[in-house]
Amino acid sequence: MRMTTPNIVKERMIFKVLIVGNNLPLQTGFLSRASGDRVSCQMYNSIGLSLGVVRFDFQENASVVLQLWSIPYSQRMERLSQSFTKGHRAIILILRPDEIDDIPTIFNRLSLNRQTPLVIVIVGSVREAEAGSYQLDAFFESQLPVHAAQHIDEVMRFVAEGLISRSSQKNPLPMIVALNENECPIYEPIEHDTMKPPNSEEEVDEIRNIAVELGLRIVGDSCGIELNEGVAWVCMKTGIIQMEPGICRYCSHSCKRQSNICIVGTDSGWSSTEMGSRAILTIAKIYALSAGMLPSHVKKQIQRTTICTRFDPNPAIPIEEVPEEILLGFKETDSGTSLLEAAKERVKEGRLSKDVFSMLKKKLHNFETSHSY
Repeated sequence: MRMTTPNIVKERMIFKVLIVGNNLPLQTGFLSRASGDRVSCQMYNSIGLSLGVVRFDFQENASVVLQLWSIPYSQRMERLSQSFTKGHRAIILILRPDEIDDIPTIFNRLSLNRQTPLVIVIVGSVREAEAGSYQLDAFFESQLPVHAAQHIDEVMRFVAEGLISRSSQKNPLPMIVALNENECPIYEPIEHDTMKPPNSEEEVDEIRNIAVELGLRIVGDSCGIELNEGVAWVCMKTGIIQMEPGICRYCSHSCKRQSNICIVGTDSGWSSTEMGSRAILTIAKIYALSAGMLPSHVKKQIQRTTICTRFDPNPAIPIEEVPEEILLGFKETDSGTSLLEAAKERVKEGRLSKDVFSMLKKKLHNFETSHSY
């Protein structure tokens, strides 16, 4: 008599896990690396939300599915962001070492519970993670262990094991994990126009010739337009625009940001039977940026690239050399903290001299006075 082994059905457990932090591109980069091809960024360009899925198969016939939600935050979208957090079972907090003291603010603004299973991922060295862990003892009312992770997969396994652990003593959560920055690059999804093919090599050559005639910088297939707020890079193949904020030139941090700019130009005034509509629109965008002929919503997008909650003036650069357009972005930020308020805190901490603070205050005052009506 032939005996058959019955099919064993694994128990499937599904958990909603939040990915939060101060830097949305950093959160999205983590989610993208963790989820691989099981990621959706369709709502990133509209509201900043990205979704992903990670699955683990454990012994004892258990299958764990983690639904990852990278949650955006801004004061204008506070209620919407808080609504995204409903039903979550764990939290992954993505931060750089100098943002560790922002954790209480993040928990408060998203109404998060400190008792929720938590992994704090510090994108930096183990030494930086250990140094920052002491700042959190009072907030979490305990000392969190610090581990080093070589890959994002290790972080996700910590989360999965913590969610299914039945023993409070063996549960690894909450914990702090140090993750190398190479494993978690920033990522801003680009909304591609699938209806039109990329510009041909012939069209790119013609766009390049026009850009050169306008006196613009060409690097590879991109055209750079210098603006007061930074450099706008237009891809001559796709027409996609990425803004390289000028504020990074005056910051002591080494991270370099690029923000997507959505611009709808006009092709009136251009005539070419050899060029397609995408190529003509690409030329129109380049011309509009170089000539300053931009609609108000595009100008606001460009101005917002000067806002960075991590901005720390480079002490080697005199504050009077920082353009006023750069400093203007710090009058109102999504976090509600102005540049002067942040600078005042750094003076108290000994990270900024009183002389630099005084010059900064004077420069902002002169700028606001000259632009008041």
